[in-house]
Amino acid sequence: MSTLTPERWLEVSPYLDHVLSLPEAERPAWLDSFRTEKPELVDVLRSLLEEQRAVAAEHFLENRPAPPTGTSLEGQKIGPYTLISPIGQGGMGSVWLAERSDGRFERRVAVKFLHLFLMGVEGVERFKREGRILAQLAHPHIAELIDAGVTPSGEPYLILEHVDGGPIHDYCDTHVLDVDARVKLFLDVLSAVAHAHANLVVHRDIKPSNVLVGSDGPGKTTRLWYRETSCG
Repeated sequence: MSTLTPERWLEVSPYLDHVLSLPEAERPAWLDSFRTEKPELVDVLRSLLEEQRAVAAEHFLENRPAPPTGTSLEGQKIGPYTLISPIGQGGMGSVWLAERSDGRFERRVAVKFLHLFLMGVEGVERFKREGRILAQLAHPHIAELIDAGVTPSGEPYLILEHVDGGPIHDYCDTHVLDVDARVKLFLDVLSAVAHAHANLVVHRDIKPSNVLVGSDGPGKTTRLWYRETSCG
């Protein structure tokens, strides 16, 4: 099992997401070409891919559950919510669309799972810290944390407000927004970031794909990877 520092995880995660999205036959060629760009990460990625293949082949790792998959989770219950379909899949975890199904009221949410088979104990603690940080951030342009817990099989999860929309750059292009409109939209993002900073929280992974614009217009930051800052 690879042991990486949180900083190293943040660096390698986007590339791990990308290589996992490729057909397995194309991964060696991509890694070879990637060596000219980030040679220090290639061996790390190869090691993580080997671990992923081992888990897929054996279906277990130190009694930890296998990673969530589309076929295994669809229709499953997480508290009062039923999982509908995957929204996103990455090296650190997956996000699912779910809807409340206990009859009390209707609501759709995003359920974020942690990949224990890659993250280990350190990752679990970071995931818990992410939940605690989200719980203290109440802002109209930050996706609300609704609940958190652990599945019967041991998978930690966060239940977040579902933003029915797309990445901010796609929204701007699709709606052919002029400069003034784009700046106004970005001010919403800055407002969210300022609120986080006021609570001594730094996002550290702000990019267009992490800022969704809902059908009602305002930007809401999702898929937050926070670290607490030190004072002084």
